[in-house]
Amino acid sequence: MTLTTAAPVAARAPWRVLPLVLAGNFLSVLDFFVVNVALPSIGRELRASPAVLELLVAGYAAAYASGLVVSGRLGDAVGRRRFFVGGMLAFTAASAACALAPTPLALVLARLAQGLAASVLVPQVLASVQGLFHGRDRQRALGVFGAGIGVATVTGQVAGAALVAADLGGLGWRPIFWINVPIGVVCAAGAARWLPETGSGARARLDLPGSALLAATLVTLLLPLALGRDLGWPAWCWASLAASAVLAAAFGYAQVRAERAGRMPLLPPALLRMPAMRAGLVTAAVFFVMCGGFLLTTGVSLQDGIGFGPLTAGLTLAPYALAFLLVSLTVRRYAARYGRAVVVAGAVVAAAGLAGLAVQVALAYPGLTPLRLAPVLAVNGAGQAMIMIPLFGVILGGVPAARAGVASGALTTTQQVGLAVGAAGFGTVLFGVAEVGGWRAGTLAVLIGEAVLGAVTAVAARRLP
Repeated sequence: MTLTTAAPVAARAPWRVLPLVLAGNFLSVLDFFVVNVALPSIGRELRASPAVLELLVAGYAAAYASGLVVSGRLGDAVGRRRFFVGGMLAFTAASAACALAPTPLALVLARLAQGLAASVLVPQVLASVQGLFHGRDRQRALGVFGAGIGVATVTGQVAGAALVAADLGGLGWRPIFWINVPIGVVCAAGAARWLPETGSGARARLDLPGSALLAATLVTLLLPLALGRDLGWPAWCWASLAASAVLAAAFGYAQVRAERAGRMPLLPPALLRMPAMRAGLVTAAVFFVMCGGFLLTTGVSLQDGIGFGPLTAGLTLAPYALAFLLVSLTVRRYAARYGRAVVVAGAVVAAAGLAGLAVQVALAYPGLTPLRLAPVLAVNGAGQAMIMIPLFGVILGGVPAARAGVASGALTTTQQVGLAVGAAGFGTVLFGVAEVGGWRAGTLAVLIGEAVLGAVTAVAARRLP
């Protein structure tokens, strides 16, 4: 059985509903970026520890990763429009809870809910694009999708900083979450009315044990990474890290058993036997750990280290975001011609930008100015766009079409896990080293680590198809 469209007018003109669909992905990306420049302000108002600030970023990405594949399969079976509308409403409600949060714990829990809602919402975006568009139109729509990521990156950094600096109604950082509410309500209502219902109608094949083991692995890994430094690394932190390794092994074993039993595992081991996927997962994991670390630590270092206000910090990051946007608009055509070479070159460029930042920090911190930082930040933004925008397409080009959906889910999950681990791990390094040796030492340590990961990304990307 095939789920038919419930909105024939929209089915005849899918371009009219594309903005509604892409708004879901836009908000999920926006809310990853918008928090970074607001972290120091949140810390001051709520008296939140550095560990809490790390969890606001890492927790969102980890919750996002935990539900992606299951939500995608349910959307395929039950109907993508239903899950899109439900996910959008849940994301809107979680955003309101973030804006109203009276305590650090309440804000962390609301961010976890926001990440889970994003995991319901976002898989329906690309799946709906695939279902609504065909041929050349599909490629154009995917190009708009990629550009939307760039726009969300720019908007998250700059608009978030402007909202915090404006202190609208004396609300400080809270408007960065309130802006999601009217957008979410309008998009949910529009999608319920005009978005066609697409999906296979087939019975959903879920791997709930695998999902539970993945979530448990992430929790036992990220909690000690985020909280260990503040608590003095008690015994439970080390026990939790050890448990994460055991749970990761149990996850791998469960995936092998599920595949042998003819079920559909979360990460089919057969995928890992494909050279394209092995290289792709390694490349994606390393890159997104680097990216997650950079996004959290840079915003904090600019404000708490150098002393910039939120707006100045946001404007300082604008060259990074604008370069990312401009490159994202053009890089697909070069990736179609040169393939993995674009990703390799992007990793080299990003590593060079991070190394340049490290040199500037070593020589002039904390006397750096936005103008002095602009060139190396732009180089880094361009390099990251050269990796991020074509990466999935390059990897999936080496995967059979019948496996593309499962492979895409595995890659997206790897992306969010990498962002979470990068935010928690590099955040811990930044705050830990800064506490002992000052902000210059902390910032230099994370930039060197991120530059090394950029170089490793370049090496790993050479094995892509």
